[in-house]
Amino acid sequence: MLIDSPRLTAADRETWARLEHYDDVLSRSPRLDRLADQARHAVAEFAAGGDYYVSTSWGKDSVTSAHLALQVAPDARLVWVRSKHFEMPECEQVRDAFLAVHPQARYEEIEVELRNPKRGEPGYAERHMDAHADHQDVLKEELTGRYVSGVRAEESRMRRISVGHRGLVTKGTCRPIGRWEATDVFAYLYREGLPVHPAYAMAVGGAYDRRWLRVHPLCSAPPARSAVYGGDGVHWEDTYFGDVIAAARAARRHLWP
Repeated sequence: MLIDSPRLTAADRETWARLEHYDDVLSRSPRLDRLADQARHAVAEFAAGGDYYVSTSWGKDSVTSAHLALQVAPDARLVWVRSKHFEMPECEQVRDAFLAVHPQARYEEIEVELRNPKRGEPGYAERHMDAHADHQDVLKEELTGRYVSGVRAEESRMRRISVGHRGLVTKGTCRPIGRWEATDVFAYLYREGLPVHPAYAMAVGGAYDRRWLRVHPLCSAPPARSAVYGGDGVHWEDTYFGDVIAAARAARRHLWP
């Protein structure tokens, strides 16, 4: 269920409609049933080890992991650590649609004003290039304890190594969809009628591959290789969220000398 947005163009909507036919076919594959069973088993194994929470960003992967985790424990604790000013629009709509069908979930939000400069703010370039800078790790600072995440091995080489070496369940973490591909995630969201953030359809009419579009705080430091299918993530953000970025920078001017 794609959340609607005025930011979507006619070409974006047409491209998404075509891709949903692909999702429909994959959603009926026995592979998806096997992956879902494996994910629920991982969550159940992890839950047996003690207290935990489910971390979410309201992107495709965390929505999928949260849905699977809540099938195992409908009253699980669900936490969103959000970036003040820089969160993408429509995250709240995804949240509301998801929680409406999971009334037993214990939901919490933590809003954080980031200390470090974001793209376009004074000191960003220098700080980003300094390997010894005191970069803020929001999740590590705000959340402690055992957690379920939407991390997938497909996303990066380091994650492939980690999932391959440590598996889906460790003492402190559970990655129920660690071995899923993005195509599996979209098929699962389609099959289960789960809310999908419109950012994944904001593909400039198909110029960007939706598998590598991300729901994340805007103007964050990019990964070593662009998460937007080798494309220009800065251009993508500025194309669809330029107004949000401008408002966020204006709201934070007082933080910088």
